[in-house]
Amino acid sequence: MEVFAGALWQKWEVSGSGYLSQSAIDLMIGLGKERRVDIVRAFWPQGVVQDEAQIAANSSPKITEIDRRGSSCPVLWVWDGKHYRFIADMLGAGVVGHWVGPGERNVPDSTEYIKVEGEHVQPRHGLLSFRFMEPLEEVVYLDQVRLLAIDHPRDLDVYPNEYFASNPPFPEFKVIASRYARPLAGAWDDQGHDVLDLLLRRDRRYVAGFEPLAYKGFTKSHSLEIELPEAYQGGPLRLLLYGYIEYFMANSMYAAWQAGINPVAPYIDALDANGKWIRVVDDMGFPAGLPRTTVADLTGKLPPGTTRLRITTNLQIYWDQILVDTTPEQPEATKVMDVPLAQARLSFHGYPRMREYQSPGEFEFVYNEVSPTGPYRRPIGAYTRFGDVRDLLVNSDDRFVVLGSGDEVQLEFDPAHLPTLPKGWKRDYFFFADGYEKDMDFCAAEGDFVNPLPFHRMSEYPYSSKERSPQDDVHVNDLLKYDTRFFSGAPSASYRFRYPKREMKTTH
Repeated sequence: MEVFAGALWQKWEVSGSGYLSQSAIDLMIGLGKERRVDIVRAFWPQGVVQDEAQIAANSSPKITEIDRRGSSCPVLWVWDGKHYRFIADMLGAGVVGHWVGPGERNVPDSTEYIKVEGEHVQPRHGLLSFRFMEPLEEVVYLDQVRLLAIDHPRDLDVYPNEYFASNPPFPEFKVIASRYARPLAGAWDDQGHDVLDLLLRRDRRYVAGFEPLAYKGFTKSHSLEIELPEAYQGGPLRLLLYGYIEYFMANSMYAAWQAGINPVAPYIDALDANGKWIRVVDDMGFPAGLPRTTVADLTGKLPPGTTRLRITTNLQIYWDQILVDTTPEQPEATKVMDVPLAQARLSFHGYPRMREYQSPGEFEFVYNEVSPTGPYRRPIGAYTRFGDVRDLLVNSDDRFVVLGSGDEVQLEFDPAHLPTLPKGWKRDYFFFADGYEKDMDFCAAEGDFVNPLPFHRMSEYPYSSKERSPQDDVHVNDLLKYDTRFFSGAPSASYRFRYPKREMKTTH
């Protein structure tokens, strides 16, 4: 807690409970001759910074922590012909310095492809326009972006081979082409409830019969039992799982560990002919953030005759649809083409309004409803200056665009060379990002600072003195030419959103 009153500044740390004891949570604050407090600033354990202004002397105000989401992966929008449509968040697996266990940090996966439906991508001034931004309180290190056009027959659905893997090996890029994927024959939660209807369609009705714990992102161990449309007799078999995760944070993982709870990535058991459950996949992976499709390839992993599978985890994962795909791999069935990056500019956008849905942790951001201020801080350090940054984003080469809270990269891709679609074909897109992000979290390594800069060949983060980010002439020149926007870590002048008032519509 910090108190600012005229020329006075005072600071306290209110600690948690100890053995048979609890620190006092009431503070007696002397103001001398001052008759009011200008600002009381609270920095809560979840990382939330909160200001309460203009408090009179001789009063006993109660301050309740505001409920706001502090961290989010960078997010993506696309121009759909009328407005910028929200797609999803990205680079969730690229977080660096995340606490995993005593003396252990996560291994980041810096690359991700996300599907963008072709009908949602419309030209704007002759270019395909995307917006990539950080709406909350993280630092993002963006190294490369690409846009792939995926042409395919209309009776095929295409997906990138993507999922959040807890540890290497991470999924390699390929196009999953699915023809006539089938629904499950049955589905039950671990309470025996029939949940098949919840998994047939993408309708924001999620399987959610598990019990969340006090630690964000964790639940009691829960299972989902599913029945395949037919017994497995060999050949290709994939689960196409559409859903999202309410992420655990580094501090919630630390708190869970203190309670003796460790994260359990989703694993798959199969029911064999003898009625015994056997493990077939140790880490199925999970969605890397907000709703998207992940692929679980079970080809050759199931005993012959398998009809029942069981997915178990203690993570807060919500499934909306599960389909079963048996399409043979057909690389020639799709045509993959790069759409050149024509323009890339870094600028400040502000803080878009977050629209929350009924399911916990599911939300999206509205691009054109934006506040110039918000209750967020920035890690201390040098960020990339505003303006043209295309040169930094063409290749994966550790030449990062460093952006922070409220910043966006405006991306324009040139589709002029794309061929006309054959009759009966469709064009979808995969947006690719290579980069890292870092939370401002008590338990995240160096969470309050931009440095040390990550790099692709680092063995860990933070890395030891035996390793260093590239220091050749090109990278040193980048620091001098591009990374010239400095922040001291002090929060912005306002701790509130200031959205423009919506116009009232009237009918006559």
